[in-house]
Amino acid sequence: MSQSPLAQYTGRYFLNRMVPRDPNEHGRAASMLELFFDLVFVVAILFAGSELHHALTHGHVMAGVLNYALVMFYIWWAWMNFTWFASSFDTDDWLYRLLVIIQMSGVLVIAGNMHTIFDGDPVPGLIGYLIMRFAQVLQWLRASRTPGSTRKTALIYTAGITLVQAGWAVMSLNHIQWLIPVLILAELSVPVIAERAGGTPWHGHHLSERYGLLGLIVMGESLRAAALAFQEASQTPDAALALYGVGAMAIAISAGMWWIYFWPPHHHSINQSNFWGTLRYGYLHYFIFATIAAFAAGVEVISDTIAHKNHVGEAYAGLSLSIPVGLFILAVWFVVIRDYAPMAINLAMPAVGLVTMVQGFLPFSMIAVAMTVTLLVATLVMYRPLDYNRSHAKAEARLEP
Repeated sequence: MSQSPLAQYTGRYFLNRMVPRDPNEHGRAASMLELFFDLVFVVAILFAGSELHHALTHGHVMAGVLNYALVMFYIWWAWMNFTWFASSFDTDDWLYRLLVIIQMSGVLVIAGNMHTIFDGDPVPGLIGYLIMRFAQVLQWLRASRTPGSTRKTALIYTAGITLVQAGWAVMSLNHIQWLIPVLILAELSVPVIAERAGGTPWHGHHLSERYGLLGLIVMGESLRAAALAFQEASQTPDAALALYGVGAMAIAISAGMWWIYFWPPHHHSINQSNFWGTLRYGYLHYFIFATIAAFAAGVEVISDTIAHKNHVGEAYAGLSLSIPVGLFILAVWFVVIRDYAPMAINLAMPAVGLVTMVQGFLPFSMIAVAMTVTLLVATLVMYRPLDYNRSHAKAEARLEP
């Protein structure tokens, strides 16, 4: 097993040289700092889901979904950038830790101002985002000081992130809303340009573990929603049975989503030889994480509807749950299952995802969704993921002209 950078390098001011990590390092796992870093995302995603629940309950569907999509982009993009950087350059010295804590502070600034973002003022939350991103710039500056093949890539990251953050500042100061999609596209372009210029030595097993851990954290929000349904049942005797049913169905659907997500071998989806496949895995996880958290908000909308705490219709409440679950199934199939699934699964999952999305129109829609997810899990149990070499050959065949 390779020694940690802390054991290999020491320098002035109790700092270590920020050298690239070994992408084939044996036994590489999430560090305690990375796990600590993830804790702030529990808070931020909880606040985002709560605000989405509030918006849906009051019928502000379009504004609520758009604001939710924006704040989830802030949260996910900052998490993803740090995660990939840490997989390549984790020095674990005091300056590295301090900059990570500053990034964590930025996440909490976003969480604390979540309500203002959903009220139509993105500036306070954007301040937290800028804090996170400029701390990341300082990390890349440190990485660029080390000679070698990653120096050019680190400099491109430094320049690219800085320019885009300047664009966010201009947008916020002048309230130019149409710049938001342009800046999001620019953010997404920086890693593509930088990695194609030279690349960084990220660790596939480490990254797949990190994505899985964040997925578990986000799934915890739906379990919280189930617990809230049980709590509501104890306070609303006339609807207790229905609310206990909501809690039970929420647990069943959450367990099914966990089963579906972890069915394939994730670590093979990230490898240095398949840039676009890795990019698909890294970027499109946004939809997986966003739909899991949105499902939790849907559970709360249904609970409130049963407890007569809102005045939305049954179909509206059902769709607030069925659409996120259906989109989750489609996203997981496309991002992590498609290349490792036999034909039967590749035919079934897209159909199941589409059917699930419209089940909100049915009476007792949550039961229908839970039954559909359970049947999908039972189908997956009957099949095994394809061998990696076979699935890799299949993916390469699709890329051939």
